[in-house]
Amino acid sequence: MLIALNDKEELIHASKVEEKIQKKASFYCPDCKNSVFLKNGKLKIAHFSHFNQTNCLAFSEGETKEHLQGKQLLLDWFVKQGFVCQLEAHLPDLNQRPDILVWINQTKAIAVEFQCSPLPVKRMQERTDGYKTKGYEVFWIVGSQFKLTDRVTAFQRLFIYSNAYIRRSLFFLDVPNKKFFVYSNIDHQNLTQEIEYDRVTIKLNQLMLSNVSSVVKELANKNRIRKNRIVPQPKELIKSHDYLNQGRMYQNPEMVSFQKYIYQRGDSLISLPIEVYFKVQGQLLIRTLPHFWKYILLKWLTNKYIGSIINLKELDNQLNKMLVDKTVIFYTMPLLTIEEQKKPFYEYVKLLVTVDILMETKTNQWMLKRKPYYYKNEQEKISSFKNVHSLFN
Repeated sequence: MLIALNDKEELIHASKVEEKIQKKASFYCPDCKNSVFLKNGKLKIAHFSHFNQTNCLAFSEGETKEHLQGKQLLLDWFVKQGFVCQLEAHLPDLNQRPDILVWINQTKAIAVEFQCSPLPVKRMQERTDGYKTKGYEVFWIVGSQFKLTDRVTAFQRLFIYSNAYIRRSLFFLDVPNKKFFVYSNIDHQNLTQEIEYDRVTIKLNQLMLSNVSSVVKELANKNRIRKNRIVPQPKELIKSHDYLNQGRMYQNPEMVSFQKYIYQRGDSLISLPIEVYFKVQGQLLIRTLPHFWKYILLKWLTNKYIGSIINLKELDNQLNKMLVDKTVIFYTMPLLTIEEQKKPFYEYVKLLVTVDILMETKTNQWMLKRKPYYYKNEQEKISSFKNVHSLFN
């Protein structure tokens, strides 16, 4: 911990303790009130630690050098931007201490947590829910163990965040280089789980408050650009089709379940319409095979009569039914609302409007305009995939 109580019950920062009083002064944990001592060595920055093993829940023992330095680095940067901050603030109604509490204005505060080591899913969810229940927005920032590479791990998924401006984002702090990375628009690039994303780098010793808004605008603009890339490429569709065939050959359990489901409804991997293969933004949020949930939703929409009207309430009822039936399963992502995780379904509806299966008659209301085509053989299907651009003209 970087903060402790002195004999006068004043909060004092470890780096502010004068050398001449270090051995004489007494310090106490702000949470459990047990005695702590000052560590001021060469390997870690000055910090306090409990004398013995403790049941103190607010401060875990053995904070790493990265965690201690990262908290201080973030605190210094927020203060430079003009924010009122409190390090290791005690929130008595939650019995929690965020690494930093940042006051955006007089009534709104954000809890900032810098996570450098593994954390049980249940504990992360409890802490996140606790903050939200009491009206705090929470930002989790990950350390060096969890830097994004070419795939998203189950643990990294826990920390993916979205708001009105940035979608599917992961915040990473590079402590040694004093850099903060925002990975945004994270999504599956293909069916092998490889990912694509946009990245913005913030140098903590250079960026001033006037530039923060420009960073948010840059991320929002990149999100708009990605949304406009809706026309699938023939090679992507063919690769997706091959993926289904390979899964069938190797008896992949998920593929077997999907194949059984469509056979029971008179379809096969060959007959599946091209719309089942369309990629939508946000597949990263959904554990279910993308072809599977698209098939179910498409079947539900197009089993109606031509000219039928579907509204948002009916669509949501169908999505909720799919969740209850477990024909669609979301990944565990505590920072995202259920509404956020449903967005890929709405994106899919927009795609169906683009290819004239649906027509938007007014906001959040659609009419079934035509039914999808189910293929008769492999050659016909591949030929259609190669001419996919004609659907989007």
